[in-house]
Amino acid sequence: MLKPLHVFIGFCLLVFGGLYYYATEQDDKHSAQARLYLEDALSEISSWQPEALRHHLTPAAREAVSNEQLYQVLEQYRPLGKFKSLHSLQFSTLTAALSVFGEEKRLSYSFPARFENGEALVTATLAVHEGQFRLYNFSIRRSES
Repeated sequence: MLKPLHVFIGFCLLVFGGLYYYATEQDDKHSAQARLYLEDALSEISSWQPEALRHHLTPAAREAVSNEQLYQVLEQYRPLGKFKSLHSLQFSTLTAALSVFGEEKRLSYSFPARFENGEALVTATLAVHEGQFRLYNFSIRRSES
């Protein structure tokens, strides 16, 4: 009776190990390029103009966000001013592992960023399609100093 349980546990360990390995490979493969993309994208987006943000969104994200929501988000982030720099990227292994089951590869990063008017924590989920990055989702939370 324990034999099927052992097989099931072994199978689960194999699957989780494989997903972890896949996620680590994705981090190694994309992190340098993702950093460059995020620096460029945040430089453009921090003009806080709707088209600058819309340009960097995936088609699915563009469809899901109304113009009103886009304006509200930009108004919320505008007081930060222009993007200056980002610090070390923290990669989300879980997002990459789960993207195995989706239509497109997704990579999620969190990082502290410096803007003209202060520091903020940025979380960005990138969709990767044919080597190109687009923002699937992102948020900025101003750091309390």
